[in-house]
Amino acid sequence: MHSIAVKVFNCVCEFGHQFEGWFDSVESLDEQIKAHLVACPYCDTTNVKRVPTASYVLASRDKAKTQISEKELEAEIRSKMYTAARKLLKGSENVGERFAQEARAVHQGKAPMRTIHGRCTLEDAEELLDEGINVLPLPEGVVHENN
Repeated sequence: MHSIAVKVFNCVCEFGHQFEGWFDSVESLDEQIKAHLVACPYCDTTNVKRVPTASYVLASRDKAKTQISEKELEAEIRSKMYTAARKLLKGSENVGERFAQEARAVHQGKAPMRTIHGRCTLEDAEELLDEGINVLPLPEGVVHENN
């Protein structure tokens, strides 16, 4: 029987998903993060970073500096979510109300392959997902007329 010693590190992705990673050393984790080999288990992005473990945060002598209000946390998460969504929109084509039809056409090879965004109903989005077409709902206020 072989065994290996591993250390558990806390990580967070660019979208705020927190997860644990098991690595043999902090150097190994940092190298793998730099090489984009560590992926978020929730969204599969490789834009992740190591964050302090809870024991480090709790050991702080000045807890007031490490604590953040729920309202501040919500605002920070919302800001990061909007930033990430806008990054997804860069270079995409706004097809407006034709989104469901255009997404199908792209998926079926009847329209040029490209990233698109637009509007559709919840039912249309569910049908697209059932057909194997990946769609991602975006929060209100992310898409502007110039996107």
